[in-house]
Amino acid sequence: MTSVSDFVVNYIVNATWQIAAIAIVAAAGAFLLRNAPARYRHVLWLAVLFLCAFVPLLTASRHTFTEKSVVEFEKEPVTVSASVNSEPETSVSHLTTRRTRVVNASFSTVSWLILVYALFITWRLIRLLRFWIRKERLRRSAINTDLPDGVEQVAQRCRAMLQVPNVRIARSSTVRVPYTLGARRPLIVLPAAFCSADDEQLVSVIGHELAHVARHDYVTNLLRELVALPISFHPLTFLINRQIDRARELACDELVTKRLLPPKQYARSLVWAADVASQARSQALLLSMFDSSSLEERIMRLTRNRKMLSRPLARVLMWTTLCLLCATAISLSLFSFELKTQARAVVTATAPRMDDVNTRGADTSDSGANAVGASSVAGATVAAPQTRRETPGAAESAQQRAEAACEAGRSGDTEKIPALIAMLGDDTRTELIRCWSVGRWSPALDTFKNPSPGEQAAIALASMGRAAFLPLTSQLDSSNGTVRRNAAWAIGELTNMPPGERDGAVPKLVTLLTDADEWVRMAAARALGEVHNRSAVPALVSTLSDADGHVRELAVWALSELKDKRAVAALCSVLLSDARPEVRRGAAEALGEIASAEALPSLKQALNDPAISAKVQWAISEIEG
Repeated sequence: MTSVSDFVVNYIVNATWQIAAIAIVAAAGAFLLRNAPARYRHVLWLAVLFLCAFVPLLTASRHTFTEKSVVEFEKEPVTVSASVNSEPETSVSHLTTRRTRVVNASFSTVSWLILVYALFITWRLIRLLRFWIRKERLRRSAINTDLPDGVEQVAQRCRAMLQVPNVRIARSSTVRVPYTLGARRPLIVLPAAFCSADDEQLVSVIGHELAHVARHDYVTNLLRELVALPISFHPLTFLINRQIDRARELACDELVTKRLLPPKQYARSLVWAADVASQARSQALLLSMFDSSSLEERIMRLTRNRKMLSRPLARVLMWTTLCLLCATAISLSLFSFELKTQARAVVTATAPRMDDVNTRGADTSDSGANAVGASSVAGATVAAPQTRRETPGAAESAQQRAEAACEAGRSGDTEKIPALIAMLGDDTRTELIRCWSVGRWSPALDTFKNPSPGEQAAIALASMGRAAFLPLTSQLDSSNGTVRRNAAWAIGELTNMPPGERDGAVPKLVTLLTDADEWVRMAAARALGEVHNRSAVPALVSTLSDADGHVRELAVWALSELKDKRAVAALCSVLLSDARPEVRRGAAEALGEIASAEALPSLKQALNDPAISAKVQWAISEIEG
C-alpha cells in the first residue's frame, strides 16, 4: 500500500474514536456556557471541529511519515538476491517506539474502506460545488434589482448601527428566505414578499443578515465546510455542525437585540418572518436567519428573563474549556490505533527447487556456531545458522524458512516450539514478513535487528505466550549471541502473560545487560522495559554508562517504561552529558514519564540544548501540570 493509502486508513480508524472523545469534553464545556453569550459557544464548537479534524491528521501523519509504514500488500513477485545480507542500518529508533493498539484487517477490507471513503468525499465535494454554483446564480439574478425606498432607508439605519457600510441589498423572486453571500463583496438577498413588510420587521430581517456580515460568518462558514470535509463521514460531525449553526444564529440575535431592537419586538418579527418565509433547505455557502432548526429556542431565549453570565466569567470559562480541549487533543494523539494487514514477500517462479536449496543450505552450516541441524516446521526445512555470504538459492531457502515459522506461529501449534527454538540462531537476512493479519495480538516491533528466520521464529514463539516462556528463558544462556538476542526480544513480546509471570526471566535478562554482544544488551534492555519488573532498575541505571550509544538509548527507554524515581538522578546526568542527542532526548522523555519534581532543575538547564528542547519542554509540562 502507498503512503497515501496508509495515511487515509489510519486517519479514518483514529477519527472514529478520537472525535467522540473530543465531543464529550466539548459537550461538558458547552453545558457550563449555556447561560453565557452565544458567541462564546460558537467559538467553542468551531474549535472542537478543527480539533476533530486535526488530531486524527496528527496521528495518521506520525504513523505514515515519521515511522516505518506498517500496511503493505502482496503485489508483485520479488526476487531475493544476495544483497539481502548487507549490513543492517545503524538506526535503532524503531526499538524505542511505544506500543500502539493494532487493528488488524485483510487486504479486501482495507481496499473497500478506502474506496468507500474516496467515493463519499467525492460526493461531498460535488455537493459543495453545486452549492457554489447556486450561490453564483443567485448573485447574478439579484444584482440588478431595485429596492423600495422604505427598504433602503431601513438598510441604511441598520448599516450605521452595525458598522457595516459596504453591504449591498437586493431583491429576488426566486428565493423564499433572506440570504447573505460573499465575503469581500457581501450581498444580502431579500425575497420579494419581505420588501413590503413594516419597518420593525425589516429591521429584524436586515439587521440579522447584517449581523452575519459584521461577525464575518460567511468566511467562518466556508472554512468550517472545508475543515469538516474529511471527517464528514462521522455522525458526530453532523451534530457538531448543528451546534455551530445554532450558536451562530443565537449570536446574531444577541447582536440585533443589543443594537437595533428590544428582544420581545425582535421575537415577534422572527415569528412573522418564519411564517412568511415557509420552510427552505439549508445551503452550505449561503447564510440565512433560518439556517438552524432552533427557532423555538431562539424565541424562548428572547422572551424569558434568564440571568446571563457576565462576559469576564464567560470568557474565563471559554478559555478554560479550550485549554482542556487542547490537552485532550494532545493526549488523544498519543493513544492511537494502527491499521495493519498481511504482507508477504513472494519468490519469483525462477527460484530453484526446494530439494536443491535444502542441500545447499545444509552444506553452508558453520561448525563454529551453535549448530541446530535440520528441523522441520510446517513442512519447511530449517537449516543451521549462516555465517558467510549466501548464494541466491540459499537466501531464498531462508525466506521459505521464515514463512514456515510465520505459519507455525499463526496456527498456534505448541508442538512446534522445539523446532522454533532451534531456528532462533538463523540470522540469514530475508524480506520482511508481517504475518499477523487477524486476531487481537500483534508484536510491538516487526523486526529487531534485521528480518530473518530467527526473528520470525522469535515472534512466532512470542505469540504462543505461556507455553513458550520457559523454553525461551532456557535460551538466554546459549553460547550463540543471535539465539540470546532473539530469545530476549521474544520474552519482551510474549502475549497472554499476566503481570509478574515473566519475572523468572529477569535475573538472566539483567545478566545479559553486560553481554559482549551489543545487540544482546539492547534486546535485554528492551525486554526488561516490557516485563516491567522494577528490580531491574539498578542494573538499567548502570547500563546508562555503556560504551555503545544504542544500548544506552534502549536502557533509557526501559527506565521510562518502569517509571521508577530511583532512576531520576542518573537520567538527569544523561540528559546533560550524553554525547548522543537520541539518548538525551530519551532521557527527557523518561523524566517526563516519571514526573518527579527532582528533575526540574536539570530539565530547565537542558532547555538550551536545541536538539532536545521540544522534548524537554514537554517533560517540564508533564511535571508541573
